[in-house]
Amino acid sequence: MEARRDEQDRGEQILAAAERLILETGTPSISLNEIAAQVGVSRSLLYTYYDGVPQIVDALFRRHTQRLEQLIDARLSGASGFRERMVALFGAYLENLVEHGPLALIVLRERNQDSPLSEESSRLFRRNLRGMARDVSKELKLNPREAFVFLELLAAIPESLSRMVRDGQIRIEVALATCARLVSEAVQAMSIEKA
Repeated sequence: MEARRDEQDRGEQILAAAERLILETGTPSISLNEIAAQVGVSRSLLYTYYDGVPQIVDALFRRHTQRLEQLIDARLSGASGFRERMVALFGAYLENLVEHGPLALIVLRERNQDSPLSEESSRLFRRNLRGMARDVSKELKLNPREAFVFLELLAAIPESLSRMVRDGQIRIEVALATCARLVSEAVQAMSIEKA
Protein backbone atom coordinates (compact mmCIF):
# COMPACT_ATOMS: atom_id res chain seq x y z
CA MET A 1 0.00 0.00 0.00
CA GLU A 2 2.81 2.41 0.94
CA ALA A 3 4.74 1.56 -2.24
CA ARG A 4 1.68 2.28 -4.38
CA ARG A 5 1.19 5.69 -2.73
CA ASP A 6 4.87 6.50 -3.28
CA GLU A 7 4.44 5.54 -6.94
CA GLN A 8 1.41 7.83 -7.27
CA ASP A 9 3.29 10.61 -5.48
CA ARG A 10 6.22 10.23 -7.89
CA GLY A 11 3.84 10.37 -10.86
CA GLU A 12 2.32 13.56 -9.45
CA GLN A 13 5.81 15.02 -8.89
CA ILE A 14 6.63 14.36 -12.53
CA LEU A 15 3.42 16.05 -13.69
CA ALA A 16 3.96 19.00 -11.34
CA ALA A 17 7.55 19.47 -12.54
CA ALA A 18 6.51 19.32 -16.19
CA GLU A 19 3.69 21.79 -15.56
CA ARG A 20 6.06 24.25 -13.87
CA LEU A 21 8.49 23.99 -16.77
CA ILE A 22 5.78 24.52 -19.38
CA LEU A 23 4.36 27.52 -17.55
CA GLU A 24 7.84 29.02 -16.97
CA THR A 25 9.02 28.55 -20.56
CA GLY A 26 5.69 29.14 -22.29
CA THR A 27 6.12 26.06 -24.46
CA PRO A 28 5.38 22.35 -24.18
CA SER A 29 8.76 21.69 -25.85
CA ILE A 30 10.49 20.56 -22.68
CA SER A 31 12.83 17.61 -22.25
CA LEU A 32 12.80 14.56 -20.04
CA ASN A 33 16.20 15.70 -18.73
CA GLU A 34 14.66 18.97 -17.53
CA ILE A 35 11.79 17.15 -15.85
CA ALA A 36 14.13 14.62 -14.23
CA ALA A 37 16.33 17.44 -12.89
CA GLN A 38 13.28 19.20 -11.41
CA VAL A 39 12.09 16.01 -9.70
CA GLY A 40 15.60 14.96 -8.68
CA VAL A 41 15.52 11.54 -10.34
CA SER A 42 17.21 9.89 -13.29
CA ARG A 43 15.76 10.28 -16.74
CA SER A 44 15.31 6.53 -17.02
CA LEU A 45 12.99 6.52 -13.99
CA LEU A 46 10.58 8.79 -15.87
CA TYR A 47 10.01 6.02 -18.41
CA THR A 48 8.53 3.93 -15.61
CA TYR A 49 5.65 6.41 -15.50
CA TYR A 50 5.43 7.88 -19.00
CA ASP A 51 6.61 6.97 -22.50
CA GLY A 52 7.88 10.49 -23.13
CA VAL A 53 7.15 14.21 -22.96
CA PRO A 54 4.08 14.05 -25.27
CA GLN A 55 2.36 11.60 -22.92
CA ILE A 56 3.14 13.86 -19.93
CA VAL A 57 1.85 16.96 -21.72
CA ASP A 58 -1.26 15.07 -22.82
CA ALA A 59 -1.95 13.99 -19.21
CA LEU A 60 -1.57 17.60 -18.04
CA PHE A 61 -3.81 18.89 -20.83
CA ARG A 62 -6.54 16.39 -19.96
CA ARG A 63 -6.28 17.32 -16.28
CA HIS A 64 -6.63 21.02 -17.08
CA THR A 65 -9.48 20.38 -19.51
CA GLN A 66 -11.37 18.25 -16.98
CA ARG A 67 -10.95 20.90 -14.27
CA LEU A 68 -12.26 23.55 -16.63
CA GLU A 69 -15.22 21.40 -17.68
CA GLN A 70 -16.17 20.84 -14.02
CA LEU A 71 -15.91 24.54 -13.27
CA ILE A 72 -17.96 25.44 -16.36
CA ASP A 73 -20.64 22.87 -15.49
CA ALA A 74 -20.90 24.28 -11.97
CA ARG A 75 -21.15 27.87 -13.25
CA LEU A 76 -23.62 27.02 -16.03
CA SER A 77 -26.04 25.31 -13.66
CA GLY A 78 -27.28 28.70 -12.47
CA ALA A 79 -27.32 30.44 -15.86
CA SER A 80 -30.61 30.59 -17.71
CA GLY A 81 -30.32 32.59 -20.93
CA PHE A 82 -27.67 32.53 -23.62
CA ARG A 83 -26.01 35.73 -22.46
CA GLU A 84 -25.82 34.46 -18.87
CA ARG A 85 -24.38 31.14 -20.10
CA MET A 86 -21.67 32.96 -22.05
CA VAL A 87 -20.79 35.13 -19.06
CA ALA A 88 -20.64 32.02 -16.85
CA LEU A 89 -18.55 30.12 -19.40
CA PHE A 90 -15.92 32.83 -19.81
CA GLY A 91 -15.95 33.64 -16.08
CA ALA A 92 -15.14 29.98 -15.39
CA TYR A 93 -12.39 30.11 -18.01
CA LEU A 94 -10.92 33.19 -16.30
CA GLU A 95 -11.03 31.56 -12.86
CA ASN A 96 -9.35 28.45 -14.23
CA LEU A 97 -6.59 30.45 -15.93
CA VAL A 98 -5.91 32.44 -12.77
CA GLU A 99 -5.89 29.40 -10.50
CA HIS A 100 -4.09 26.89 -12.70
CA GLY A 101 -2.29 28.92 -15.36
CA PRO A 102 -2.53 28.86 -19.15
CA LEU A 103 -1.11 25.37 -19.72
CA ALA A 104 -3.92 24.25 -22.04
CA LEU A 105 -3.63 27.49 -23.99
CA ILE A 106 0.14 26.99 -24.38
CA VAL A 107 -0.36 23.43 -25.60
CA LEU A 108 -3.08 24.45 -28.06
CA ARG A 109 -0.80 27.08 -29.61
CA GLU A 110 1.41 24.33 -31.01
CA ARG A 111 1.03 23.63 -34.70
CA ASN A 112 -0.96 20.49 -35.47
CA GLN A 113 2.07 18.50 -36.61
CA ASP A 114 3.96 19.50 -33.43
CA SER A 115 1.06 18.93 -31.05
CA PRO A 116 1.88 16.62 -28.15
CA LEU A 117 -1.80 15.74 -27.71
CA SER A 118 -3.14 12.28 -28.25
CA GLU A 119 -5.88 11.80 -30.80
CA GLU A 120 -8.34 11.20 -27.94
CA SER A 121 -7.51 14.51 -26.23
CA SER A 122 -7.68 16.41 -29.50
CA ARG A 123 -11.04 14.83 -30.32
CA LEU A 124 -12.43 15.67 -26.86
CA PHE A 125 -11.30 19.28 -27.13
CA ARG A 126 -12.73 19.67 -30.64
CA ARG A 127 -16.04 18.12 -29.55
CA ASN A 128 -16.36 20.59 -26.68
CA LEU A 129 -15.43 23.53 -28.90
CA ARG A 130 -17.88 22.47 -31.61
CA GLY A 131 -20.63 22.23 -29.00
CA MET A 132 -19.97 25.79 -27.86
CA ALA A 133 -19.78 27.01 -31.46
CA ARG A 134 -23.11 25.32 -32.28
CA ASP A 135 -24.72 27.12 -29.33
CA VAL A 136 -23.27 30.46 -30.48
CA SER A 137 -24.23 29.79 -34.09
CA LYS A 138 -27.81 28.95 -33.16
CA GLU A 139 -28.35 31.80 -30.72
CA LEU A 140 -26.66 34.54 -32.75
CA LYS A 141 -27.53 33.16 -36.18
CA LEU A 142 -23.88 32.99 -37.23
CA ASN A 143 -22.35 30.54 -39.64
CA PRO A 144 -19.95 28.02 -38.04
CA ARG A 145 -16.79 29.94 -38.98
CA GLU A 146 -18.20 33.18 -37.58
CA ALA A 147 -19.16 31.36 -34.37
CA PHE A 148 -15.61 30.02 -33.92
CA VAL A 149 -14.14 33.48 -34.54
CA PHE A 150 -16.57 35.03 -32.05
CA LEU A 151 -15.56 32.45 -29.41
CA GLU A 152 -11.90 33.11 -30.09
CA LEU A 153 -12.39 36.85 -29.72
CA LEU A 154 -14.28 36.38 -26.46
CA ALA A 155 -11.58 34.02 -25.14
CA ALA A 156 -9.05 36.84 -25.43
CA ILE A 157 -10.91 38.68 -22.65
CA PRO A 158 -10.29 36.17 -19.82
CA GLU A 159 -6.87 35.30 -21.23
CA SER A 160 -5.73 38.93 -20.98
CA LEU A 161 -7.39 39.53 -17.62
CA SER A 162 -5.88 36.37 -16.12
CA ARG A 163 -2.37 37.58 -17.00
CA MET A 164 -3.12 40.86 -15.25
CA VAL A 165 -4.37 39.04 -12.14
CA ARG A 166 -1.38 36.67 -12.09
CA ASP A 167 0.97 39.66 -12.48
CA GLY A 168 -0.70 41.43 -9.55
CA GLN A 169 -2.01 44.32 -11.64
CA ILE A 170 -5.68 43.76 -10.72
CA ARG A 171 -7.66 41.69 -8.22
CA ILE A 172 -9.62 38.64 -9.31
CA GLU A 173 -12.91 40.33 -8.34
CA VAL A 174 -12.18 43.22 -10.70
CA ALA A 175 -11.17 40.79 -13.45
CA LEU A 176 -14.36 38.74 -13.05
CA ALA A 177 -16.56 41.84 -13.12
CA THR A 178 -14.72 43.21 -16.15
CA CYS A 179 -14.94 39.86 -17.94
CA ALA A 180 -18.68 39.60 -17.24
CA ARG A 181 -19.32 43.13 -18.48
CA LEU A 182 -17.25 42.74 -21.68
CA VAL A 183 -18.63 39.31 -22.58
CA SER A 184 -22.19 40.42 -21.87
CA GLU A 185 -21.81 43.55 -23.99
CA ALA A 186 -20.19 41.61 -26.85
CA VAL A 187 -23.03 39.07 -26.87
CA GLN A 188 -25.59 41.86 -26.69
CA ALA A 189 -23.92 43.73 -29.55
CA MET A 190 -23.89 40.61 -31.72
CA SER A 191 -27.52 39.90 -30.87
CA ILE A 192 -28.55 43.38 -31.98
CA GLU A 193 -26.31 43.26 -35.05
CA LYS A 194 -27.79 39.95 -36.23
CA ALA A 195 -31.42 40.77 -35.32
